[in-house]
Amino acid sequence: MELAHKLLSHLFPSRCILCQKALHQVIELCPECYTSLPHNESCCQRCALPLPEELGNSILCGRCISKAPAFDYAHSLFRYEGSVIGMVHQLKFGEKISHARSIGEMLWARLLQTGESPDCLLPVALHDSRLRQRGFNQSIEISRVMAKKSGIPVEYDAVARHRRTSAQTGLDAKLRKKNLKGAFAVVRTIAYEHVLIIDDVMTTGATVDELARLLKNNGVMRVGVLTIARAPLRC
Repeated sequence: MELAHKLLSHLFPSRCILCQKALHQVIELCPECYTSLPHNESCCQRCALPLPEELGNSILCGRCISKAPAFDYAHSLFRYEGSVIGMVHQLKFGEKISHARSIGEMLWARLLQTGESPDCLLPVALHDSRLRQRGFNQSIEISRVMAKKSGIPVEYDAVARHRRTSAQTGLDAKLRKKNLKGAFAVVRTIAYEHVLIIDDVMTTGATVDELARLLKNNGVMRVGVLTIARAPLRC
């Protein structure tokens, strides 16, 4: 099977998501493009909010100091800027579901670096109407790749988005939080102590905070968040 895979990869090479260079590897990002992306290395140690480079990643941001989020930790591969925006949009709106494989591989590698050991993965749910419109849930596709690599189970339908919310784009943190209140519901018992929420982008953190609060109210002890990208704080 491995020999057949290697042969196929040489006959039909994948291409870099960003520069279209032919590749013979699972992750569809060439080393040059991967290095050039804005990695989220200097960030809040609790919510992964991008911070000035000189501050590192061992401090809390002002928001987390004033009011800690419901989730216990968060990690994001990149800052949501430049080429990362295009990469996410291709996955989310351009029907490039194949990108989920590369992103899932990268997120799994990032999770290994954190030392965290979640009992299950929880992709952020879409409302049924939005799922029908888009045809797929990008967070589920990413979670499937991670589950295949790790053996960690995925909770696909334990939490439902039973109320369709207005588009979050353009809303500030306060309005996003209000928009999401009561949007999610636990529809099946979650028999895990440590749950890792999987999503594409964390903007203000309102979505994952609402989910984490719901999970903890239903018996989950520890909640983490893992995303492709984290947006900077808007002034």
